[in-house]
Amino acid sequence: MPQVQAPPPGFFADTEIVGREDHLRLHLNENPYGPPPGTVDAVRAEAASYLNRYPDSECAELRGRLAGHFGVTPDMIAVGNGTDELVLVTSMAFLREPGASVVTTATTFPGYVVSAAAVGARAHTVPLRDASIPVDGVVAAMEQGAELAFVCNPLNPTGAVLDRAGVTRLIDAAERSGTVLVFDEAYMDFAGQAHEFALDEVRKGRRILVTRTFSKAWGLASVRVGLVIGPQDLIGRINAVAGALPFNVNRPAQRAVLRALEQPEHIEQVRADNAQARELLYKSLDNLNIEHAPSVTNFVMVKVPGAPGEGTAPGDSVAFAARLAAEHRIFVRNLDVLGLPGYLRISVGTVDEVERLATALTALLEHH
Repeated sequence: MPQVQAPPPGFFADTEIVGREDHLRLHLNENPYGPPPGTVDAVRAEAASYLNRYPDSECAELRGRLAGHFGVTPDMIAVGNGTDELVLVTSMAFLREPGASVVTTATTFPGYVVSAAAVGARAHTVPLRDASIPVDGVVAAMEQGAELAFVCNPLNPTGAVLDRAGVTRLIDAAERSGTVLVFDEAYMDFAGQAHEFALDEVRKGRRILVTRTFSKAWGLASVRVGLVIGPQDLIGRINAVAGALPFNVNRPAQRAVLRALEQPEHIEQVRADNAQARELLYKSLDNLNIEHAPSVTNFVMVKVPGAPGEGTAPGDSVAFAARLAAEHRIFVRNLDVLGLPGYLRISVGTVDEVERLATALTALLEHH
């Protein structure tokens, strides 16, 4: 059995910032605008009245409302304690045979590989094509017999998104090979409906799974609610495994999402605000001659400038991120831990936060 590998140290944890609340958090892709109005009050009221009562283990009301929001039926939805849990449960549901394998892209969210290892499966990672999802490589791996495939779209950490042709090619290959294909769309709310090709195909009956989260654009990272959408039989297999965790979505979390779904216009505002701040971040990086990848998300991948005379080679991302934290109280994600040395992933904060970051970057480069 493959050895279970832990995520990179500190990748998920906030232990490095305890006691440093004055630091700017641009390392976890959090929504700086918060949840829809009234959501906090709904959570507070639910806790005040029912903290001693178990939640609905079937999440019936929640799944019903989610079904209406996404245009599917309730039996096409499974919910979990964030998409992290759903990645693990999905791996448990579909990687049952000895020697089963999962395919995903390299240098992305580590939970796919960790979950595969946890259930004794082999993981095959396909190198990125520049900063984009390597459709050809994923298709080839599925055709070679992978039982499960995870495609992060939009892609963390580059911010790239698939076009309709790329999504269709992946789905066609998965249905030919029998691979269960999962599109992890944690950041799709920032990209917008114009890119929701996979969800369109689910509604048409294609045999794929799509995950979404309320931790990002919806601003509910603390309460942990994720969902997976797909055909009834595939969702049934996921729910059969998830039944071992009957109360995995707690009452305040369910109430928070129900309240948030009453205000879909909040997401439109968050998307617009994020786009404005992202454009300002682009301009700030351009003014400093810092290379960056185009993004449809709330983060941007940047290339750390090298030392003078070192040509186009990226600089030391570990040292650069450490200096931002130590000298300017700004946390960013060093992508060395994901196999991309010399690059950073920077969350798009508010306009004020982008301006603070730009000032810090200017100061660092002056002494580089």
